[in-house]
Amino acid sequence: MTTPNVHDRTSPPHGDGSSLGTTHERASREIGSWVLTVLVLGALVAYLALSRPPAMTQASRMEGPAAARVTGPKEIHIEPGASLESKLVVKTVRRERTTSAILEVTGSVVASLPKGGAHTAEGRWQFASPELLSAYVEWQKSGAEVTFTRQQLTTAQQLQQTKVTAQEKVVERMSKLVQAGSDSPKDLAVEETSLQQAKLEGQKVVHEATAAVRTAERSQAALRRQLEQAGVDPEVLGTAKEGSALLVADVPESKIERARQGQSSKARFYGLAGKEFVGVVNRISPTVTREQRTLRVLVILEDKQGELRPGMFADVGLGTDERDALWAPSDGVLHVGKADYLIVSRGAGQWTIVDVGLGESRGTESEVLRGVEADAKVLGPGAILLKPFVIDALAAGAP
Repeated sequence: MTTPNVHDRTSPPHGDGSSLGTTHERASREIGSWVLTVLVLGALVAYLALSRPPAMTQASRMEGPAAARVTGPKEIHIEPGASLESKLVVKTVRRERTTSAILEVTGSVVASLPKGGAHTAEGRWQFASPELLSAYVEWQKSGAEVTFTRQQLTTAQQLQQTKVTAQEKVVERMSKLVQAGSDSPKDLAVEETSLQQAKLEGQKVVHEATAAVRTAERSQAALRRQLEQAGVDPEVLGTAKEGSALLVADVPESKIERARQGQSSKARFYGLAGKEFVGVVNRISPTVTREQRTLRVLVILEDKQGELRPGMFADVGLGTDERDALWAPSDGVLHVGKADYLIVSRGAGQWTIVDVGLGESRGTESEVLRGVEADAKVLGPGAILLKPFVIDALAAGAP
């Protein structure tokens, strides 16, 4: 019996055996590589998920109070010696005598009254617009109409009283004659009827005259309101001196408490560089403009040289009277919501958040109108770092 050849059992029946073996080995190596990659990535993800970052590990081992914390409504505590404290600069609120403006706004000349010209002040006024001139002329006419209708009312009242009084005397005399028997009751009745008719006619005439006065007064008030909305006081137009100009400054609604009648003011015009015109706040409009939400303030400026023309624009400083002003660092002012705050020292690392009213800024400082006193210690540069704590402290004190 013939023994089978080993090589015959292991050899493939068809094709090259070495080529097939190489393909199997390559596939095995690729599968092994993918498995190893998956294992390494899985191990890395598990390590990252279970381990803590170095910074958090170190922070968890730190003990002691926080660098800053809210201790009550509008109260913050800053830990002495903390790194945060080194970034904060403490300043002192200082007092200084000044003539700087409390409020800086813009404005324009609405009317001017140069020297010379027509014989009456009304004829010499130059206005910024034809509408303003027309309103002023109509206002003058309305004044004459009011005067005339009032005179008519007075005359009607006097005439009515005279007629009634005369007829009353006739009735009285006729009544005595009837009692004496020298006249008939019929004639007395006629005169009494005439008395009632005189009273009714007189009341009608007085009513019509009164209505005419009210109509004229309403027309005058409407024209006056139209002038006031433009910033012009018609009474000022009749009393202003030659060599003056009327300037209307627009004060934002949020700052109207800084404008007061009688304030000294200074105006610098764009077309007259280097010149400053001094004036006084004569009147503050009773209404706020609907479009820009501003209050119009009328300032009378001295213009002895006749340099100002209606329509000229200017930067206006209101409240330039000499006064004592308080100045705080502008970097220390934090604006939260609709209010401004300073962080004031109470000693021993304790600070209070104070609501303050601010004027204009000058350099690195802002004028403080209310809220703090002179020599108060406040935070300056670096205060912005505490704004999150300030918000929390204000929220703690909110109702």
